[in-house]
Amino acid sequence: MAVKRNTLGQFDTPLDVADLLLGFCLRRPADRIMDPGCGDGRLLKRATEWLDWLAPTPSDRTLEAVWGIELDPESAKEAQNLLPLARILNQNFFALDPDSIQPMDVLVGNPPYTRSEWIGHLETSNVHQIPLFGWKDDAPISDKFPLVSRRLAQSLSGRSGLHAYFFLHGEQFLGEGGRLGFVVPNGWLDVAYGTDLKQFLLDHFRILAVVESSVERWFTAARVNTCLVILERCGVLNRRSSNHVRLIRLKQPLGQLLPNKDGKEQRLLAVEQLVFRLMPVRPHVTSEFAVHIVKQNDLRAGDKWGMALRAPNVYLHHRGHLDLFPIKQWATVQRGYTTGANEFFYLSEAVVEEWSIEARYRRPLLKSLRGIEHLRLDANDCRQDVLLIPPDEDLTGTAVADYIEWGMVKGYDQRHTCAARRPWYSLPTQTPAPLVLAKGIWHRHFAPMLSEALAVDQQLYQIQPDKRVPLLAAAALCNSAWFALQIELQGRVNFGKGLLWLAAYELGEVRLPDPRRLIAEQIVRLEQAFLLLADRSLAGESLDFTFPHRQALDDVVFDVLEFTTAERTAVIESLQERLTTRQLRAS
Repeated sequence: MAVKRNTLGQFDTPLDVADLLLGFCLRRPADRIMDPGCGDGRLLKRATEWLDWLAPTPSDRTLEAVWGIELDPESAKEAQNLLPLARILNQNFFALDPDSIQPMDVLVGNPPYTRSEWIGHLETSNVHQIPLFGWKDDAPISDKFPLVSRRLAQSLSGRSGLHAYFFLHGEQFLGEGGRLGFVVPNGWLDVAYGTDLKQFLLDHFRILAVVESSVERWFTAARVNTCLVILERCGVLNRRSSNHVRLIRLKQPLGQLLPNKDGKEQRLLAVEQLVFRLMPVRPHVTSEFAVHIVKQNDLRAGDKWGMALRAPNVYLHHRGHLDLFPIKQWATVQRGYTTGANEFFYLSEAVVEEWSIEARYRRPLLKSLRGIEHLRLDANDCRQDVLLIPPDEDLTGTAVADYIEWGMVKGYDQRHTCAARRPWYSLPTQTPAPLVLAKGIWHRHFAPMLSEALAVDQQLYQIQPDKRVPLLAAAALCNSAWFALQIELQGRVNFGKGLLWLAAYELGEVRLPDPRRLIAEQIVRLEQAFLLLADRSLAGESLDFTFPHRQALDDVVFDVLEFTTAERTAVIESLQERLTTRQLRAS
């Protein structure tokens, strides 16, 4: 199974997840059901048990009622043995003609998690599969998807996961009103390359529900966080537009929400009751789950659907407030240096001494915020220098010239990023910025201020406020719980590791008061709150947003935002919940 995980992206669907998926999708004992990537057939086997439970009297299942499509011959054989009355086809789902099969009532599955651009690098010992996974290096990009058709390959971004194509091709197998339920990675909800997929869903389906867990990863062996997507095929624009989408966030493990594991009838009845509770007519929040409801006509393909899924009401209510502005309107966000050869350009003290590299060609480098315990940084917080040589500099007779010659012997000048420069050893000029923020965040939300001009690595973002912005006030805003909550909602967690990654454009979209528009009293209070926090060590409890000096800073920011007491509490609680959620999932 490990080989198939690595090669085909196959992971068994846990029983709790399978039951919830089937509970949303199966409605009638006569439903025709297909799993387009059925693996060994266990999900379909569970579906037949559901269908038997739904039937008023037991009935034999025909060959036309349950269909499974599986690319891997060994898995297809196992599925057929498990389901002797089912139609199990050992073939590529994307090569299956939807007109050759009577429309389905239900399409369910756990499509492979393989990224489409990885297909050409997959290895398999099965000769039958090699043409499906082969790449044509001299062919146009649209021909480089042998597993899917050229039409499908052109429909989505090349960065889309292979599972995304199952939505597009699967839609053709459903009859009007037929339901589709997939367990898929949740990254497409928030990233730019998911826009085309979201638009397709809006154009072809009533989006019934998107379900995500805040407290567990459903596939612990897969380095990915997942969600359930429940759709209903709908060709009528007005019905799609007026549909109400349930964005559901589970706050307890499915094992606790579905405790009845003894006895099939009791178990399936519990699932059915849970599905009913997860589809309320109004937004609903309990200790078990939170349901946000949005009209489908209000969803935009370019929006971050995951943010609406996870965001508290206080954020949804205030994000469009006229007094809040994207950071990009009053500051520039840029990434630090990408050298292409850190081992050459980043200089330790030992290397500087060994080569006697001149000080005029070096600048202190801040490579990360790991181990940093205060909010005001200088050269003493840097463990390395970065090599900065002007492109037109005459290096004759310098020690750095010998170092460059050594670097060429090592082949650094031939690396792609370095070879693109003229000369290869001259990094582009960057204007030092006074505020920095980590691109990847684990448990510490803070944005230190630089007391002097430091170079920074690409793992950090530099925030350069407009010259009219009061710097200390901006620093206070960027160290507030309101700022941190938005970072949690704007960013994404990759590969299930719990590390929050933020793109530069996402940081630019964080909404804060424009410091240039604040009155003098507000600016003074923000500055004083930041300085008090900056004088404290960031070790230990001061990282907690309930720590007194952090609370004092947040109180000032909340006063500027004019948040109520309830809204202030909601921000802190939601932030703590997001931090806990990431760490729980990672573990």
